[in-house]
Amino acid sequence: MILKTLGITALLGLTSFGLLGKFEQSMVYPLDPTEVSPANAGVPQMQAVRFASGKETLVLWVAKPKAGKPVILYFHGNAGNLANRAPRFDAFEKRGFGVVAMAYRGSSGSTGKPKQKAILKDAINVYQALPDLVGTAPVILYGESLGTGVAVLLADSPELANTPPAAMVLEAPYTSVPDVTRRLYPKLKLILFLMKNRWPGLRHIGNLDIPLLILHGTNDPLIPIEMGRGIYDASPATDKTFFAVQGAGHNDVWQTDAKVALYGFLNRF
Repeated sequence: MILKTLGITALLGLTSFGLLGKFEQSMVYPLDPTEVSPANAGVPQMQAVRFASGKETLVLWVAKPKAGKPVILYFHGNAGNLANRAPRFDAFEKRGFGVVAMAYRGSSGSTGKPKQKAILKDAINVYQALPDLVGTAPVILYGESLGTGVAVLLADSPELANTPPAAMVLEAPYTSVPDVTRRLYPKLKLILFLMKNRWPGLRHIGNLDIPLLILHGTNDPLIPIEMGRGIYDASPATDKTFFAVQGAGHNDVWQTDAKVALYGFLNRF
């Protein structure tokens, strides 16, 4: 889920910008810091790699691709940790895809404090290190929930201008964090103005003409499907697909028909 469920009354008692900042941090990044090894999570074929990014150390889960297959650079949502995505990584690896899953600062054993600017810089650093980590396979960005904003802003970073990704998959994308906050907490106007972690995907998707697949549940209670359609409509890509997962909510998008569409898309690269 992109936002931790908190009562509106919790914000009404906040009286300083410092407390507002703490509220935003807990709302946007309710990350699980617990580190679990890939083997203990059920994916022994993956390796946990310590990756230096600035002054912090990130935990990456890495599996190299089979010959002729792309590598998926995976940015997870803000609930749980990497171990919660182990079945997905296992499914990718069994189909020959490489995987590099980046644990955000403060999640899954990574050090540091998660902030938009820092996470984006980390993502750039990891992207640029992919040849050393997994070789020179085509790169597909995969963003899940909160991670869709990371994927979009990464793809639009100047540092990637000469080495763009081959494609991008967005699962339950949002237009911006303030837009989601406004929907969940319509009376909290002050925090919308002050938010520093905005992840404005709608502002950046218009600059990205790369193949795009969007998966979105029709019954998503946190990020409405209209936001996913807004991202899709704003994309200038000539090669793009919007797949509405009928009856799915926010956390059960990987249903049989969605996986068929996903693997079919990934196999093209």
